[in-house]
Amino acid sequence: MPMSTEQTRPAGDGAAPCPRPGGWLGLGKAGLAALCVGLVAGLVLYLPWDTIWDLGLKRYGASHPGLRMSWQNVDRAGPLGFRVNGFSVEAPGWSVSPRMQWVDVRLGVTPLLALRVDSGGREARLLFFDSGVFDIQGQVNLACLGRRDIQGSVDLRSEGRFLREQGLLEKGLLDLRGTSLTLPGSLWLGDAALALEYQQGSLRIRSFTLREPVQVRAEGTVSVRPDDLLRSPYIVSGELIRGHGTFPFTAEGALGDFLGQASLPE
Repeated sequence: MPMSTEQTRPAGDGAAPCPRPGGWLGLGKAGLAALCVGLVAGLVLYLPWDTIWDLGLKRYGASHPGLRMSWQNVDRAGPLGFRVNGFSVEAPGWSVSPRMQWVDVRLGVTPLLALRVDSGGREARLLFFDSGVFDIQGQVNLACLGRRDIQGSVDLRSEGRFLREQGLLEKGLLDLRGTSLTLPGSLWLGDAALALEYQQGSLRIRSFTLREPVQVRAEGTVSVRPDDLLRSPYIVSGELIRGHGTFPFTAEGALGDFLGQASLPE
């Protein structure tokens, strides 16, 4: 019986040729690259970033013993950001003890930093760019300052430029507006607006207006003390409006006067 071609074919005929050593090397490089990518992706996706950021905050607090920082927990964490809930910070001698419901921090390229804060009302957000330019807008609930004698909410808008190399503010604008504010000494203000401009170490009060309990229009200057901002002296001049009459006035003091003289207990 004749044998078929398949039966008579030599054993090695038609089999795939063994790869040359160079081929194995190429396959190995590709496999190694894929393995590295997989490992990196695994690290990024499955590392306990909430724990890592929590430890980072604790280390930062330990390196700044003058600050007392506390928080409930960290969530929504990834390699480039996190949210910290129930955050508060205080220090001996401070007149306030800021407390936030949550602070969300995101790192990137443009912007370099995006920060969102919930102080108990509408949130506020800050964008900071590599050039040093920053932009802030939103609302802040003054109860976040941690004092019972300061109440109300202010809408804020600010922009400027921070010199990163020198660690100094080059210029900036700040607008604050509040419809009902309570300050120390039971001082109540209705429909208050304050516009500030900072340029080369000089702070100018571009305008201050108030509708209640009396109508006020004023402007002035502040001699900034970077090492003790609340003791920076200010002087303002303007006019009080009562009925159809206006009465000029001048006032001066320190910025800390608006927060009272008492600091937080040490």
